[in-house]
Formats: sequence, C-alpha cells, structure tokens
Amino acid sequence: MTEDPSTPPATTSGNQNLNMRLALGAVVLLLFLLVLQMTGGGFGGGQSEVEKLKAERDARQDALNNKLGTSGPLVRSHSAQTLATRLSTDSATLAGLVTRMQPMLTTSEANLKTANNTVQHLSQQLANSASSAAENVQLKNQLLAAQTRASQAESLVGSLHQQLSAVPSSAAMEATRRQLDEALKTRDSHRDQLTQLQTKMKDMEASDVANSLREQLDPLTKKVASLETENNRLGYEVQKLRADLDRARLFVEAEALPAKAKLLYDELARLETANPAQLKTEYERINQELGASVVDRITFQTNSSRIPFDKVEEIRRAVQASGNDSFILVVGYASKSGDLASNRTLSADRATRLASVTNTHKKKDQGVQAVFLAETDRFDAADLAPNQVCEIWEVRK
Repeated sequence: MTEDPSTPPATTSGNQNLNMRLALGAVVLLLFLLVLQMTGGGFGGGQSEVEKLKAERDARQDALNNKLGTSGPLVRSHSAQTLATRLSTDSATLAGLVTRMQPMLTTSEANLKTANNTVQHLSQQLANSASSAAENVQLKNQLLAAQTRASQAESLVGSLHQQLSAVPSSAAMEATRRQLDEALKTRDSHRDQLTQLQTKMKDMEASDVANSLREQLDPLTKKVASLETENNRLGYEVQKLRADLDRARLFVEAEALPAKAKLLYDELARLETANPAQLKTEYERINQELGASVVDRITFQTNSSRIPFDKVEEIRRAVQASGNDSFILVVGYASKSGDLASNRTLSADRATRLASVTNTHKKKDQGVQAVFLAETDRFDAADLAPNQVCEIWEVRK
C-alpha cells in the first residue's frame, strides 16, 4: 500500500507543541518567582521595601513623640491651632470669673468704708456722750452693729481672696489694684481714728461708759487689724499674679533686648570686679556715653520677691519723672549665696515683679523689660543683703 506524501507525521508535530508549552510555562514561573522576590522578599519569608519604609517611619514617629511627650501620630497630637484655641478659651473663662468677682470686691470695700465711718461717728459721740443709760444703750447697739458689718466685710474679703487664686486678666488686675489702694487708704484713716479714740478713752478711766465702750471696741479693733492683714496679703497676691501674667512679655534674655539696652547690659556685665566707689564713676560714664541712668534701686528681703507698698509709690514717682519715650530696663542681681539656679530663679521673680509694677505706672510711649545679670558682691563685699537688689535704668533715646 502506498503512503500519501502530503500528510505530515503526527508524532513530530505533537512533540513540538509540547516543547513550546513547557518553555512558556518555565518563563511564566521565573517571572512569578522574580515578582515574589521583589515585592515580598521570597515566599512569605521577609518584608517588602514598602513595609520596611513604613516600619522606619513608625520608629522615627515614636522617637519624636517620646521627645515631645505625646503619643500617636504627631499631626494628631497638639496642633498650634488647637493650643491657641484652648488658651483663648481659658483666658475668656478667667476674665469672666474676674468680671463676676469685681462687684463683690466693690461691695466688700464699701462695707469696710461703712465700718470706718461708723467708728468715726462713734468716736465723736464718745467725746460728747453723757452718762445717761439711754445713750449708753444706744451707743452699745451702734457699736455692735458696726462690729457685725466689719465681720461681714472680713468674711467677704476672705471669699474674694479664694476666688483670686485663679489668674485673672491684666485689666481685672488693674481694677483690683486700684480698689485695694483705696481700701488701704481707708484702713489707714480708720486706724488713725481708732488711735484717737483710744487716746480719749485714757482720760476716762474712771468712767463706766468708757469701760463699757472699751470692751466693745476691743473686738472691733481686732477685726480692723485682721482686715488690714488680709488687705496686705491680698495686695501682695495681686502683685504676684499680675507679675505671673506679665512674665512672658516682660522678662527676656539679654540677646532679646533692644540695641541700646543691650549695650547697657554689656557695660554692666563688665563691672563685676568694681567696688561701690568705682561703680559711681562708671555709672557717670555710662550716663554720658549711653544716655542711661539709674532712676531707682529696690533691695529685697532674703528669699522674698515682695515689693513693699511704700516702694510702689516711690517707683511710680521715679517712672513718671523719666522721659516720655525712654526705655525702662529692670536689671536683677543675686547675692553670692546658695546655688546659681535658685538665685537666678529668685532674681528673675524679683525683676519680673518690679517690671510689672513699673509697667503699670509707665508713660504711654515707654517700653519696659526685665533681665537677670549675675550673682554679685559689687554693691557690698562684706554684707550679702545689699546685693539682693534690682536696678531700674532709664535708657533715653
């Protein structure tokens, strides 16, 4: 039988197709293995480049949060806008508290004035009083009423003092300061009246009326003394709170001072080895060359930053006598006792409080700032107290 030459052998064509399929399969397998190697580090045995970058980012984020004291992604912790909003809300709340407190403080001071006026009136009656029983009873009742009003005023002052523990606004602190100044003047007048009354009573030792009045006046005198103590304490508390409120804008490092004030600071820093006589000469030179001079100097008690009330008036007069556009620089010193960190903190508190008082009484176009200079014994090498001082310098333009 003869074969048809046009028909190809079936075995050869099948083998070629099988070889082609095997080659393509091998290429696909190699490509798949290559993709796995690039994206996953093998067959599930490692991290991809993306995962490594994410891990490195998270590690850096955790380190930055640890430094800042936050947790979670930084962008979700405390943004500047969030902090600003919170500070604005807190300030508005504090201002509202002080606004509500002001009428109560005004009422308290009015009650104190009323008590003072009553004592003055009773003092006049005591000078002209007769020995009649009816007048004695009436005077006794008036004294008891005055004592009651003084006690109520004292209680209200105590309540207001507790409310003042929150930091108020600058405007509220200024209003409170004015009211306290008026209360202090009233207290002094009241104290003088009591002294006069006690003097008159010494001339009436044998009088039963005088003895009776003395017994009733003694508690009132104690109440007045208690109010005086509380007023003083409240005044110093206002002084401290206002300084805390002003610290951020008044107390600076030397590098932040205006150019002419920085020159003054540098000149003062070079005078550490000068004695008091040399300081006088150098201060005269500074006045001529820089146009700067000391207008007041306040010495502080050990471990205290309080400014006595009589010194506040002294500071006001000194600042008002300075130039309308002068720059006022408060320079704080510390004595060479204790450690530097504590001394610097205490001196900064003193300088800030003094700058705050100065800023309250400054002229419209004057600038005020405070700075710490150094521990020193330039003012007195034998005694530490004179070196616990802050100087108020006027730098003229």
